Amino acid sequence: MAKLTESQHIIIHNPDGLGLAARVELPETPLRGMAMIAPAFGCAKDILIATRTARRLLEYGIGSLRIDFTGVGQSEGDFSLTNLDTQTQDFVSAADWLRLHVRAPDLLIGHSFGGLVAINASRLINEVKACVTIATPSSPAHVLAIIGSGKTGEIEQYGATEIEVNRQRYTLRQQFVDNARQFDMARLIGSIGVPLLMMHSPRDDMVPMQHAHALFEAASHPKSLIAIEDADHMVYERPASEFVADSIGLWSSRYLPPI
Repeated sequence: MAKLTESQHIIIHNPDGLGLAARVELPETPLRGMAMIAPAFGCAKDILIATRTARRLLEYGIGSLRIDFTGVGQSEGDFSLTNLDTQTQDFVSAADWLRLHVRAPDLLIGHSFGGLVAINASRLINEVKACVTIATPSSPAHVLAIIGSGKTGEIEQYGATEIEVNRQRYTLRQQFVDNARQFDMARLIGSIGVPLLMMHSPRDDMVPMQHAHALFEAASHPKSLIAIEDADHMVYERPASEFVADSIGLWSSRYLPPI
């Protein structure tokens, strides 16, 4: 493989052989650490909070890989067959790629549902030194609360329903519901064994702040919780997204090896 440039689109293959689109960002300065970024449920790798975080982290000497999960964005596959376990497998495949071509990831970052992916994957990637969640629910089943009882009822009755996420249409099947309901995130987050930074907006009306409090209470030390002022769930506002990235860069630097 040719030497990676500072910003490059790549394709990673998951355990099912599906091609997953990803983008790698590398600093021009010496590489201090590598992060992986998991976007929110149904969102692609180029969503604003993921892109802005990746590019801001370059100033801290931290490269990153952000990914389109199976069936999302430019990646192959059927989204209706995915769940927290399959997205975790996609994330681990990305870590395997990084280990081979750049360096194993030091830091896992996830926005919303992607934060659950980052937490789950922290147990499976030995080199991970720290984990960050942004606007993350305390359970994958919170997706069912977001889509509403009507849509959830359609899944229970017919086996599937159609939903819209970030102006994209997806099919959600019973397998997602069953998988989401079997996760005990309080138990899981308490056992991952890496430092945790949780960031959440008190104004978040999609995933209310009490979800961050629940995760924080369940997590083991070292752990930190930072409120993102003046942000919505998607953290679209540039000052808020830059605050998130700067906080991650400063916080994670204590867990990264010196250059």
